[in-house]
Amino acid sequence: MKNYLLAFLLLLSLHGAAQDVGLRPRRKWFLPDHLKLQFAGNIGFLSGGPGFVSRNQTLETDVLLGFLPQKFGGDALVTSTLKTTYSPWRIGLKNNYYIRPFSIGAYLSYTFGPQFDTKWPSYYPAGYYWWATAIRPGAYIGGKAGRNVVLNNRRRSLEFYYEVGTYDLMIVSYVQNKAFLKLNDIVSLSLGLKFGFD
Repeated sequence: MKNYLLAFLLLLSLHGAAQDVGLRPRRKWFLPDHLKLQFAGNIGFLSGGPGFVSRNQTLETDVLLGFLPQKFGGDALVTSTLKTTYSPWRIGLKNNYYIRPFSIGAYLSYTFGPQFDTKWPSYYPAGYYWWATAIRPGAYIGGKAGRNVVLNNRRRSLEFYYEVGTYDLMIVSYVQNKAFLKLNDIVSLSLGLKFGFD
């Protein structure tokens, strides 16, 4: 029993030492690392919400709430989106600027409203439609540019990003109609800002 206790204490001390030699300190797990505001991208005209970053700062996970006004979508739509982005490279520039030249990610969005269903009503024959109208999975690629700043004696970051993406129904339409659709018919551009709480 003493050997297990000793091993456990040794692991705790190593964990504490690792945090002291350069790994960034973590706030409480439930507090977000950043806030995002995004324009377009198939998840609303405007969407925003909190996000979390992995310890090595290459993987982001965001929870966004989006809105599409009636004049743009026919109906006023509200969406919620779970989004994850992987950005493997960070290139530092002068004056605390940096770029992340390549990002790739995926999302799963849910659109609220009585006209949207998670499964088709029973009066349709089984297998007649294979998709749910309320749920959309999608994917995107993009890039980022940002700057680290100090506000009120705290490190912060401000980042601009762009993404070019599509979703499942668009991909199926393209595959089934290659003679009539081009790639630029099924992709959309989104622009966003991220405010980080480093």
